[in-house]
Amino acid sequence: MAFRHVDRWTASNTVPVVFVLGIIATIWLTYVKLHLMRLLQPHEQEVDETLRFEGYVQLGISQSLLLLMMICFLRAVWTDPGSVPETGDWLSVTGPGASRRNSASTFEVKQSGKRRFCQKCNKYKPDRCHHCRVCNSCVLRMDHHCPWIANCVGWANHKYFFLLVLYSGTNCMYIVATMSSTLANMMVEEMETKHRFHLVFGMTVAWIMGVLLSSFLLFHCWLMTYALTTIEFCEKRTAGRGCGNVSFSHGLYENLRAVLGPRPLLWFLPLDPPTGDGLYFPIRHHTGVTKEPSDGQAAPEQSGTRASVSSKAEAAAGSSEPEARSTEPEVRSNEPEVTGERAAAA
Repeated sequence: MAFRHVDRWTASNTVPVVFVLGIIATIWLTYVKLHLMRLLQPHEQEVDETLRFEGYVQLGISQSLLLLMMICFLRAVWTDPGSVPETGDWLSVTGPGASRRNSASTFEVKQSGKRRFCQKCNKYKPDRCHHCRVCNSCVLRMDHHCPWIANCVGWANHKYFFLLVLYSGTNCMYIVATMSSTLANMMVEEMETKHRFHLVFGMTVAWIMGVLLSSFLLFHCWLMTYALTTIEFCEKRTAGRGCGNVSFSHGLYENLRAVLGPRPLLWFLPLDPPTGDGLYFPIRHHTGVTKEPSDGQAAPEQSGTRASVSSKAEAAAGSSEPEARSTEPEVRSNEPEVTGERAAAA
């Protein structure tokens, strides 16, 4: 579970969440009090039915977007992103039969070819799993640690985070588009000075947040179409890092299903998360770096599957049992490891 042996709601983790809730409340109050109330005309003797109808339409759309956004926010905050289970496949095991008990196969390995091992959690890491220093836990298919939700974005809550960004950006841009009529009306009608200030301030905040969230949304849409996480994107920009040799992409449709869930009709609702356990991910191809043959001819590209990797691991373990007994001291060495502990904050 995330936040292993640490206090989650410290001041440094709580302040960003409170700040986000404050921005939501500011924009919502400004929109309802200064814009929707002007259209709905609750205290007017003579009512403009056209404006009132427009107000009801905008009320329904804006509050529906707000409801979806808040559900996604709560689910992103409170859903455990997933952690490495306490099973023999991932625990550090030494002694006779260690190679058989540590038999889970992975594609992402150290530069030495050994399995990735987390010394803080004392567990082996599945593919796409990384250790978060804030949560003090290894997170499955970790995308990044997001301080605005005080949680890691990982395998189990990635969909809720993506929908949160989607509905937040959409809601902000919708508010800017609809509230611009009230801003224009302010130029020709009398309005209290404090209301003018609140209207301009709310519009400015909504516009800034809408632009930032829209840009962030486009980036995550691009990542999702290529089956990448933020950490994997950063690692691919660094030459020689391990995930650059492995592709988890299986085409646009399958990549979307891997994040938004198996049923397309429910993709944009905060339910029906992806299936699986977050431990194993099929790959399309594996292009690990291989040495060229001694005759100078190029080595053929590897097209390994999980079965072939597992059989090779078992064959190697069977031929060198004494070496397996000394696995633990080796994995605790300071060899360079393909990890993403420097995850970028959202």
